Amino acid sequence: MGSARPATTTRELQQRARFDALRRRVIDEMGLAAARWRLTWILPFNVLVLLLLVVRGESGARATVQAIAVATTGALFAARTFWNSRALKVTTFFVGIASYFVVLGATGGLASPLLVTGAVMIAASAITLTDPSWLRRAAFAGFLLGFVVLALLSRTSIGELPAPLASAGSVASPEFVCIALGAAVFAMIGVYRTGCAMTCGYERAALELAERREELCSENEGRTRALEGIAARLAHEVKNPLAAIKGLSAHMARNAADPKSAERLAIVAAEADRLQSIVEGFLSFSRGLDDLTLAPTKPHEVARELAVLLELRAEEAGVTLEVSGDAALELDADARKLRQALLNIVLNAVQASPRGAAVRIQVARECAGARVSVRDEGAGMTPEVLDRIHKPYFTTKEGGTGLGVAVARGLVEQHGGRLDIESAAGKGTTVTIRLPLKAKPCALLPNPARAVERGPESVDEPEPARAGAR
Repeated sequence: MGSARPATTTRELQQRARFDALRRRVIDEMGLAAARWRLTWILPFNVLVLLLLVVRGESGARATVQAIAVATTGALFAARTFWNSRALKVTTFFVGIASYFVVLGATGGLASPLLVTGAVMIAASAITLTDPSWLRRAAFAGFLLGFVVLALLSRTSIGELPAPLASAGSVASPEFVCIALGAAVFAMIGVYRTGCAMTCGYERAALELAERREELCSENEGRTRALEGIAARLAHEVKNPLAAIKGLSAHMARNAADPKSAERLAIVAAEADRLQSIVEGFLSFSRGLDDLTLAPTKPHEVARELAVLLELRAEEAGVTLEVSGDAALELDADARKLRQALLNIVLNAVQASPRGAAVRIQVARECAGARVSVRDEGAGMTPEVLDRIHKPYFTTKEGGTGLGVAVARGLVEQHGGRLDIESAAGKGTTVTIRLPLKAKPCALLPNPARAVERGPESVDEPEPARAGAR
């Protein structure tokens, strides 16, 4: 129990590491594409804006500051496209933020027509600056600080629009309108490209993770089927020696002159019988989903046959079997598998019932098919036991195999039905089988290899011998 948690934690860390590596690769590719886009589109736009302002009479000081900021950013973006360095990526981003606010200060501060282009940089910082996480917070703080500084300087000369952008009267200047329109278009294109890049990156990550998961599932499925086949063959080979041990020990016990020897041989026979029931239960569980053989089947007749078959065993336990319900109800189902599933449930009910109690089997018609319920008057189950009762090899009975309910549920679900269990401590248990009028095989498909693994010598045993235990 102590080693289970570390193993789980290690697996989770490995999965997280694989996801982080994939995300980092996708984000790096997105960042590189964004740097190229800024170099080929945003930088020329900023150069055109600078030339327009210079031609239209911008002051030399503002033009010089703006030119230095644009040239610095352009040089870093150019280097970013050739050297995909992590340090260079971070440096380029933060220098780009500083250059953005310098250009804003040179073109009117918060009144600048280039203000809207910051939306693209803010979105890009939230996506690409993920490792370490403080970079994203630092970028957000940088933008916030820059806008606060521009707000504080808005009443100074920095907050004034330069001459080419200043309005003439109540109407914005043509230069302001042209630059504002270009900035809005580029911001819109940038946000759109960011959204498309995020969608493509998510699709790539999802497809790659799904492909890797499919590979792992296929590998595990193949290994599981191989182990299942080996276990089934081993169980089948063990059956015959167990039968011989049981028969010989029982025969020797009957003919033994020494009472102690007879008692010991009887114990050997009983243990061999218990081992044989475990092996038969495992074989039933491992090959329970062979192909269905559908034919018109009356659940009431199946229940009546089981009641006759188990009559002697029920009498020995002091339990009565009662069958009631719709005798004319007919389904398109596999009668043999339905009989096996119902047998396991009825045997559990008989074994759980006290002497003098009754086990009631009721067959009824439902709008979607049929309902077969088996109710006992036993001690019932606690919620904790009820949660685990569907799991293979879980049992509360001494000597039980814990496969009866699992086998029954698999056979019912193979028909496209459902098996429900209602129980409460001290109030008995009701197991309900719900089946469609025509079997609809579900996703629990049979294993084609089992037909080969079982071999020609694997013959179905009589149904009572294959019953599991709750």
